[in-house]
Amino acid sequence: MDKMENVDLRETLGLIAENNTFFHLENDLDISIAQMERLAKLNDYRDKSLIWISYPSGIDCYPELEAFQKDTRGYNGVLYHGRDTPQKDRTLAYTVNVHGIKDNKLIGSLFETDIQKYAKAIQANAVESNKVRIYEKNGRQTTMPKDEFHRRYPLDLVNMEYWRHEPDNFASLKTVTQDVTYNIHSEKHRPCDVWQHRSKLYIERDKFYSNQILNDLDKLHEPNSEDKEFFITPLDARVAAAFAPDQLSQILEFLPFENVEFSIKRGQANMLVKVPRDEILLDRSWQQDRPTVINSSKEGFEQPNKKQQSAEKPSILKALEQASKKTCKQDKPKKVKKKSNETEI
Repeated sequence: MDKMENVDLRETLGLIAENNTFFHLENDLDISIAQMERLAKLNDYRDKSLIWISYPSGIDCYPELEAFQKDTRGYNGVLYHGRDTPQKDRTLAYTVNVHGIKDNKLIGSLFETDIQKYAKAIQANAVESNKVRIYEKNGRQTTMPKDEFHRRYPLDLVNMEYWRHEPDNFASLKTVTQDVTYNIHSEKHRPCDVWQHRSKLYIERDKFYSNQILNDLDKLHEPNSEDKEFFITPLDARVAAAFAPDQLSQILEFLPFENVEFSIKRGQANMLVKVPRDEILLDRSWQQDRPTVINSSKEGFEQPNKKQQSAEKPSILKALEQASKKTCKQDKPKKVKKKSNETEI
């Protein structure tokens, strides 16, 4: 886990998001920065702590005090990203501490956060939200029951500047939030600058999507194309189109195959990856390294048994071994460079 302290939040979060968010990037980033700028004017540091989440379809940002209150936008959003998010969505999460505005720059600190662990802590410790505090443009503050607020919002509240959920005992909420987040971040964070962190994210991204390809190949019991080759569509075309050709080639470099092709064709719904039938699996270590699937049941956050997982041979491995036996009497084929064919979508 990395931490970046006293940084320009707009620049740093922008560099992080462009690695992982492919749609609504600028708009969602502007919204999250505007939210942080508003909180920067508050005095209590607990009011200026947020959870910021980047995923392929956009960016979400929630005040931590809201995320720890049940049935709020922040609470439901964090649980979705930490528990129910689709397996193919790569999610990056950071705890953001806003320090203030200096030289027209929004200054703060970022702490890389395990969103699954964070969501589990919120689910176990969140308190009931009973009322809403309204901050009006003239500086006046009022409160009203939550149900009444959502019945009147936004038509009857034209003078409102912003609002937030609150429990009956707001001091206890701050204590719970502080204690839980301290335990979550008790592990040591490595100080680094945004460029070091960005380089790490690019490597992790390539590994993540290469593991998706292996996961999809795993589900095939036999070649599935007319030319008896393994053919899969692991990435949505819009996501694949966000990668430059050299970046897609880097993803393929993490695959343990000699011959692999990918292409993005006009009219196709996905990026296509093709592995020849007689391909030989060179490295089997990926069986242990692949990310596990999150269990989104009520018990939540349980992960597959690693012993059971390693004991079962992937179907793709069996198929490749059978294919390799047919070619073992022949000379070993020469290595062919991984190639890519890309056409504009």
